[in-house]
Amino acid sequence: MASKAVTQQQTTQQKLQEQAITQLMIIGGALTNDDDIVFDGKAFVFPEQMRGDLPGIKQFVDRYIYAQSEDIVVQKTFEFRPMDGAHAVYHCLKQYFGYAQSKARNTPWGKEPPQEITINTGFVNGKQVTITVPWGDMVLPGLTNATLTVSSTRTRDKGDLLQLSARVRRVEKAAIDGFFIAVEEYLKENSIYKGKAFYGNMEFLDTDQIDPEQFVYSEDVWADAETLIFSSMSDAKILAQLGMEQKRVVLLEGPYGTGKSGLLRTSAKVAFENGYTAIIARPGVDDPLAVLQTARLYQPSLVAIEDIDVYSSSQNPLDVTRLLDAFDGFGTKDLQMILVMTTNHADRIHKGMLRPGRISGTISIGAMDRPGVEKLARIVVGNALEDDVNFDEVYEATNGYMPAYVREGLERSVRYSIARLRKVGRIATIDLVRGLHSLRAQLGLQDAAEDRREKLPPMDRVFRQMLSEEVSPPLDDIGQVVEGKVRDLIQNTITLDEDGDINGRLTV
Repeated sequence: MASKAVTQQQTTQQKLQEQAITQLMIIGGALTNDDDIVFDGKAFVFPEQMRGDLPGIKQFVDRYIYAQSEDIVVQKTFEFRPMDGAHAVYHCLKQYFGYAQSKARNTPWGKEPPQEITINTGFVNGKQVTITVPWGDMVLPGLTNATLTVSSTRTRDKGDLLQLSARVRRVEKAAIDGFFIAVEEYLKENSIYKGKAFYGNMEFLDTDQIDPEQFVYSEDVWADAETLIFSSMSDAKILAQLGMEQKRVVLLEGPYGTGKSGLLRTSAKVAFENGYTAIIARPGVDDPLAVLQTARLYQPSLVAIEDIDVYSSSQNPLDVTRLLDAFDGFGTKDLQMILVMTTNHADRIHKGMLRPGRISGTISIGAMDRPGVEKLARIVVGNALEDDVNFDEVYEATNGYMPAYVREGLERSVRYSIARLRKVGRIATIDLVRGLHSLRAQLGLQDAAEDRREKLPPMDRVFRQMLSEEVSPPLDDIGQVVEGKVRDLIQNTITLDEDGDINGRLTV
C-alpha cells in the first residue's frame, strides 16, 4: 500500500511538472505562433507543392525531426543586478520545476562542485534577512538534458547585469523562452533592491533605525530640504501632473560636523517610505558613477553622494562636472532620479556647475540657532534636565561650534553633573556650559591643523604627490620625471566657461 501511495504521488508530481512546462511553453509562444508544422486533429497535412513527392515529404520530416532534437543555446541579459536575478531564478525554478538545484560543472581542470551563494534581501524587524540560492549551472527537471546557467555580464553603460544561458533541445526552446519571461516578470514585481535603501556596494540600510527627530537643523534648512528633496518624492504624482521635471540635483554644503550625512539618511528614509530606491555612495568606498548606473536601473530613485570633493584627489572641479555629465547623459524624458551631493568645500566646485538647470538647488547648513540648541539638549539629555535651565547662557557657550561639537558637549554635561553631585542627578545650566566649554581646546587644535594644511603651497603639494607616486626613479631620469609630471599637470588643466562647459585643453 505504501509503495502504491508513493507511485501515485510521483505520478501526480510528474503531471504537475508537465503542466508547468506546458504553461511555460504557452508563455514562450509555442502554442500561439504559426510554424512550418502545426499539430491539430488526426490527419497529416502537407504543402500542396509536395503532392506525389513522398520521398520529399520523408526528407522534410526527417530534417525537421533532426533539427528539433539538436541542442541549441538560448541566452538573455536582464537589466537587473546579478544577485537580484539569482534570487528571482531561484523562486521561478521552484514554481515551474518543483525545485532549484545547482549541479557540478566539468572543466579542463576537473569537476567543479555545485555552487551556492548567500544573498542579503533586506531588513525585517531590525534583522538582516538572507537566503541561499544556486549559482552557475543547474538542472531543469522535465526537460531532456537541459542545463540553465546563471551568471553575470559587465556592460559599459549599465554595469554588471544578470545573464541567463540555457542549453536545450530546439523542440523545448519555447519552455526556456517562457521561463525567461517569467523571471523578468518576477524581477519587476519582487526585486530585492527596487524600493529599498542600500549603500553603493548593495549592502542594505535599515531605515527603521533612522530617526529624523535626532537631527536638528534651522527652520530654513528643514524648509529647503522639504521643498528641494522630500517633496520631490512624496509629491511626485502632483509634480508630474503639472509637467514638472522629475530629475533633480541638490547640493548640501557646509563645514564639517553640521549634520549633512544625517540629512542624507533622512532623505533615504523618505525615499523608502515613498517607494523610491535609495542608494548612498560613501566617500572612498563606493564608486559614484556605478551608483548612478544602479539607480537608473531601479527608478524611481534617490542617489545620495557623501563628500563629493573626496572623489577628487587633486580637488579638481571637473570631477563634479563629469558626474553631472553622466547624470545628464541618461536623458531627461521619463527619468525619475534625484541626486543629492554633500561637500565641505563648495568653493572647490566650479561656479558654472551651480547655475540653475545644472543644479536644482543648494542647501547651506551651518551653525545652530538658539531654538536648535535647546531642542538638541532636550533630545540628548531628555528628562534629566533641570526645569530652570538658562538656554540663553547655554547657547552662548556654543559660539563657533558646529552641531557635532554641540552634541558632544551636551553629552559630556552628564559626566560634569555626576562629578559635581557624586551621583546621577539632574543636569543644570552649569553642567551644560562646562560640557560645552570643555571642547574649546579641541576645536582650537582642529582649526590650527586645518589652517596649516590650507597654507601648504599648491606647488609643494603637487611635487609631494609627484614624488610619492614615483618609485625610486634613476637619478639621471629625475629631471625627465619632474618635467613629465609638470607637463601632465598643465595638460590636465582644463578651463570652463561661465556655464561650466569645457573650453579645451591647455598645451605646452
